[in-house]
Amino acid sequence: MGNASIKQGEIYRRKRKRVKQALQKVYNPIQMSENAKILFSKITGMYGTIRRARGCFLYTSKNVRLTDLYQAGGRAILGWGSGGAVSVLKNVLERKLTGIFDTDFSPMYGAESSRLSKAVSELLGGFDDRRVFVFNSCGQWGNPAEFAEKEFGIKCVRFVPWNQDSADWREELAVLVEPPFAWDEECFVIALDRSAGFDWEKLSSRAYRIPSPLCAAYTRAIYDLIRALQERSEKDWFRYDAVLSKYWTRKGPYLIPAVPAESYRDFMLHCAECGLVVSPDYEVPSIVPFGADRGNFSKLKNNPFEW
Repeated sequence: MGNASIKQGEIYRRKRKRVKQALQKVYNPIQMSENAKILFSKITGMYGTIRRARGCFLYTSKNVRLTDLYQAGGRAILGWGSGGAVSVLKNVLERKLTGIFDTDFSPMYGAESSRLSKAVSELLGGFDDRRVFVFNSCGQWGNPAEFAEKEFGIKCVRFVPWNQDSADWREELAVLVEPPFAWDEECFVIALDRSAGFDWEKLSSRAYRIPSPLCAAYTRAIYDLIRALQERSEKDWFRYDAVLSKYWTRKGPYLIPAVPAESYRDFMLHCAECGLVVSPDYEVPSIVPFGADRGNFSKLKNNPFEW
């Protein structure tokens, strides 16, 4: 009995470690995996192209509604078109503010504070105490976290919404924030404590001069996320556990595969046949679709995947 308890404890510890590692996995759309190519081709072949996206649903040219659990690796975690970011983007575009000059919406040259920095600071529990730098490429490095460490010697902690094991963000000197707006998915924000001794000149020289419409949309999306963090909770995610717990370990809204890695591609394609778009990458969690109902999982429930 004692040995059995020790073994169960070790299994539990390994499981928690894998969940924690999965939540710190940084999605990099530039390096599209083979699984992603296969999944998107499967969707187009079965259902046609995606004509419209709204909330957690994708609407295809063959008039099929798919439930999106992938959500652009978390960039669309608030829902496609949810919140005010799209409206803000359109409004700034209508002002024709697409140049590189200083505007009210993008950080001014040499400025340490901006609307974006204030939004990010509030997200992390402070009051404009962060300097933010936007980058739109990881260069030769595999993901934003590796880019920050290799290029600037900065070890960033990834901000993961609704992660119960999150640190006290106010105590973290460097945080990697991915704006919850799936537009230019290569962009990411490095948010740094103003009081720390980073190489500000080097960071400024390498940072991306973000276009005003996109910066305004990112800023609004972050405020939308701050609001959603207060509104969404466990009650919005556990309702689907009866179906999902067979295939995933759920951590808040995040779904870490319980399906073995060697069976995951078959599972991914099986889900597509059931009208569900899951993360194509085994190490990138799927996400519980906020706004869906149990009926969206009926095909998977009635046609279970076995491995």
